[in-house]
Amino acid sequence: MNRFHFVKYAAFSLEILICYIIQSNSTLSLEVFGGRPILMIPVAMTIAIFEGEIPAIIFGLICGLLADLGYNGPMGFYAISIMILCYIISILMENYIKTNLLTAVLAGAVSIPLIIILQFVLFYVLMGYSDVFEYFIKHYISRIIYTFVFVPVFYGINRFIAIKTISN
Repeated sequence: MNRFHFVKYAAFSLEILICYIIQSNSTLSLEVFGGRPILMIPVAMTIAIFEGEIPAIIFGLICGLLADLGYNGPMGFYAISIMILCYIISILMENYIKTNLLTAVLAGAVSIPLIIILQFVLFYVLMGYSDVFEYFIKHYISRIIYTFVFVPVFYGINRFIAIKTISN
């Protein structure tokens, strides 16, 4: 591994650490309309846009584990789902889709609601809680939108990191 890879992976790791601190600290991440963002999804997703399969899987797993820790839910849901998401995005961006802001936004528009709604269905609807629709409207719609807003921000940050650390 050359010097550029080390710098790039260190920058991605620092970004993940800062986002985890913001996400897990209730005073740093504001709650908007009953929902707080899951910053690990757009961070991992936009890292996967600029990386190959193996680094995307590793960063997806790390972000997923941190999301699991930050939300005190069942361990493994976010780890597995974000890891799979990052693998798919990495494959698509390397082989089939041109990497740009539009494709990142479209990927976020599909993947963020998919992961958050899947989490809601598995851990609220199937567990038999009452008033699930009301809870979804009050907390999950805002969480989806609030998380999605960060996709262009992290795309810009990770694009900058990827461009500045290209080896010659």
